[in-house]
Parts: sequence; structure tokens; C-alpha cells
Amino acid sequence: MKKIYLLIAAVGVLFACDPVHEKINNGGNISAEELEALSTVTVDKVAPVAGQKTYTAAKETPVVLAENIDVTDCDGITVYFDAETVADANWSISFDGTNFASIMKSAAFYRYDLKEGTTSVPSIVLKHSNDNGTITVKAIYKTYGAKVANLKEGEYGNVITCYTSAPVNAKWDFAGKELLGNYASKKMKVNTTAKGDYLDTEYKIKLTALCADGTEREVIFPVKCQKISNPLVKYYIYGDPNRSADEEPQEPFVPGAWDAAAMRFSSTEGAHLPTIPDEVYFGLKTLIFDVANVTPDFDLKVMNGWWSNTYYDHVKWVDGLNELPITQTMADECFLYV
Repeated sequence: MKKIYLLIAAVGVLFACDPVHEKINNGGNISAEELEALSTVTVDKVAPVAGQKTYTAAKETPVVLAENIDVTDCDGITVYFDAETVADANWSISFDGTNFASIMKSAAFYRYDLKEGTTSVPSIVLKHSNDNGTITVKAIYKTYGAKVANLKEGEYGNVITCYTSAPVNAKWDFAGKELLGNYASKKMKVNTTAKGDYLDTEYKIKLTALCADGTEREVIFPVKCQKISNPLVKYYIYGDPNRSADEEPQEPFVPGAWDAAAMRFSSTEGAHLPTIPDEVYFGLKTLIFDVANVTPDFDLKVMNGWWSNTYYDHVKWVDGLNELPITQTMADECFLYV
């Protein structure tokens, strides 16, 4: 597993990883039509499991939301809540009736990622650990990922996945956010009404390809998103507002003059930052840092532990909450499987 570091002095440096593109030097180029034929842009799809309903749970008494759910070819199930009814941190959820996970206070959803090959979920169950609690579940959806989405019925989700087999260096433009590589995937915004109902949101994904002889080709793929199939999850390093009262308080992070070893993202080898779990990397989470006493000359760079490729450069932090999104390439390149 590759190491990730954070080194901060008057100038801050955060080490992760960055995409590497091989130069193609076989000469020649392809047409825009050939580029389009060798490329795909897919939006995941969602199918409803259950609609809105309000539940009341006696202390530690399981409440069943759904049973025997067929999830063949699915990659996840998302339960959406009316966040105002998640009034405390005493709710938990299970997808087998036995193993329960906590639901954060004021949570708007809970996403359950399915293991590959799972065909059925026996039950979705809620329970409350204290006195009677009432919660409103707005909807439950199962998600079909990019590999099978085009073959499934349902509404389009918010994850767009792109791939080209063309012999080019590829750049994908997702409404102004550019990702490099023959493969790219991104969670997109879906517009809503004042009541919170989803609106169809249209996008034009642009593929710009650099051919071997330096020729550029461009193709536009029009797509639309209709539902939030895979919500953006923010993973707090410091400053989690949902941290329970019985946990140690998270004081704001104060950048200082530390070496790279101390600033590893490691609960055992570092001094200040925890190990980042696999699901945070591969869920493309957004890291949240609550920082204080940031000096005007603070400058952040994101790169890998070999002091080489750069993801972000000249990032400025301010006192308060600061975000650092994990990209697909960071997830792919920051872990090696052996």
C-alpha cells in the first residue's frame, strides 16, 4: 500500500498520488467518428425498493423496512431519510437483520455498498437505542452500476462513467471538472425543486483526445441525471459535526512545522492524521479538515509519497472547514494489491 503524507511548514505539502499518461508515439491519428465509436459514456440507474413511510421504533425493537430484495447486478442500496426526523444519533440500520451500523444525526441518507455477486438482501431493518423514536424514510433505491446500467430499466442516477479504448491520451470534461485517463467516473449534481423533488439535469460530457501525431479530436456525449443514486459523502478528518458527545473532542487542526513521517495518514505511523479506509478512497469521498491559525503564506500541494506526481498545487486553506476531494486516480494509484 502506498503511503500518504502531509508535510506543513510555512508552505504546506500533502502527499498522495497523481495520474501518469503514457506518450503514444506510433504515428497517425483517428477521426472523431472512430473516437466516438471506441468510447462509451454510461449513467448508472436506480430502481425503487420502497416509497415514503414514517416508522416508530420502541427501544431496541427492530422495525423492518423491506425484505427479500432482489439485488442481482446491483452495486448498492441507498435509504433516504427526512433529515429532520433523524433527531439524534441513536438510530442504527442493518441489511441482514443482525449486524447494525450507526446512522449519523441529521443524516439525509445511508448508502450500503453490495459485495460483488450478491443477489439478495434478506431485510433492511432500523432500530432505536433509547426511548421510542420516530423516523421518516423518504425512499429506498437500489443502484445498477455502469457495467449493466444500459441493460436495466429505471431512472438515471448521478454517477457518470466514461471509457475509451482509442489509442489516445484522453481528457474528459464533466461540466467543467476535467479528469485525465482512458477511464473516468464522477458523481454529478442533480437539481431539485424548492420541495426537494428531483429535476432532470442534462449534461454534455466532452472527450478531448490527443492523437499520436499531436492531432486533437473532440466528441460530445449528451446525457442526463434524474436521481441521486450515489450521494457524495464527506469524510471528516477534523471537525465532524456529528461526532458523538462521548467521543474525544476534535479540536481544530493547527498546521505546523512537522516532517513527512509525522504527517502520514496513518493511525500507527503518523502523529496527527488517521489511516484513510479503503471505502473512503474508493468511494471518492471528500476529506474535511477543520483548521485554525492558518498563516497567509500557507500553500498546499497534493502528491504521492515518492515526491513525484502532483494532484493539486497551490491550494489555499483558511481558518475553519476546508475540503479535499479524493479523485478516482488517487484511489487507483494510492493502493497496490498484493
